[in-house]
Amino acid sequence: MRIMMSADWFYPSQMGGPSNAIYWQAKAMARAGHQVTVVATSQDIPSTVPTSRWLTLACGRVMYTKNPHFYLPFAHIWYAVVAIRQAEVVHINSLFYPSSVVLVIAARLLRKRIIWAPHGELSPSALIYRSRLKQGLLRLFRVVSKDVIFHSTCAAETVHIRQHFGHNALVQELENMMEMAPARTRKPEPYLLFIGRLHPIKAIDRLLETLSESAIFRNGAYSLTIAGPDTNNYRTYLEELVKTWELTEKVTFVGPVYGDQKEQLLANAYVTILPSHSENFGNVVIESLAQGTPVIASTGTPWQLLETKRAGCWVDNNPSDLCHAIEQFLRLSVDAYASYRQGASELARRFDIHANVAQWERFYEDALG
Repeated sequence: MRIMMSADWFYPSQMGGPSNAIYWQAKAMARAGHQVTVVATSQDIPSTVPTSRWLTLACGRVMYTKNPHFYLPFAHIWYAVVAIRQAEVVHINSLFYPSSVVLVIAARLLRKRIIWAPHGELSPSALIYRSRLKQGLLRLFRVVSKDVIFHSTCAAETVHIRQHFGHNALVQELENMMEMAPARTRKPEPYLLFIGRLHPIKAIDRLLETLSESAIFRNGAYSLTIAGPDTNNYRTYLEELVKTWELTEKVTFVGPVYGDQKEQLLANAYVTILPSHSENFGNVVIESLAQGTPVIASTGTPWQLLETKRAGCWVDNNPSDLCHAIEQFLRLSVDAYASYRQGASELARRFDIHANVAQWERFYEDALG
């Protein structure tokens, strides 16, 4: 099978979960014997990565395009159209990146089967940013999306897609999967962990408010570690909140973490917290579970499995409910906590992309069929 994938951010970029999810997906399909071509931008990749030439990597043939500006992706469009000509399936990642609609139109003209993945961009919490522009673009997208198959990662995202593209929109639902990092030797430390992009949609301010109201957190040995890249100076706002709520001694910002440092940070944490207003998936949940660390996730994420598999909590992110869930964890006995860690490790296996690559093969075969 010949698959062409377009991505705005792509590994080794770490600007959000999709940059890794698309890479793992491409790598698994390439390892399974399929011809995979990825055209990405050079945004947020190390200077040591060659740009504007084809590279043969573990995930297939990759081009990191050098564009005049991130939002003027002329080179990205050019190389992607060249790649589309040789593909059977064209998988466009992102709705609102400027090249996406151009590539959908090009793929339609070339009579290719098209898969379009919103990656959470249609959630109400995401659409409030630049809402007028996005609503205008969605009207255009509805015109060009006939016969396009939308990739949804969860039931909520399927609902969002059909709200905007109609009840007859073609949607295939398949959870994100990932390449599992080896379990690290745990050196337990008394910290709660938020790890991810620092952005208002992640509701980190809600988490800080919650912890400011928790006597158990304030008076106990536990602290909060916040890791991840800043977006639009949101970290400064969070640091002001930390001072306002007198949490300076209890909250640490460590910036972006990658590779072994990231996995060890996840492994050592007592619990990972994802309080987001909205997530179409949340790769960090799987990354935490893979290290045996339970997760408290908001009901704005599709992670009810944390409750049913006893691997964490799925709770509303209002301060009262979130505080109750966190304090429940801080009160767990040693044996009860060990049970949650076991549940976390067992649940992680469900999302191993190399063990479950047949699901993606069926996804593409169904699209072609």
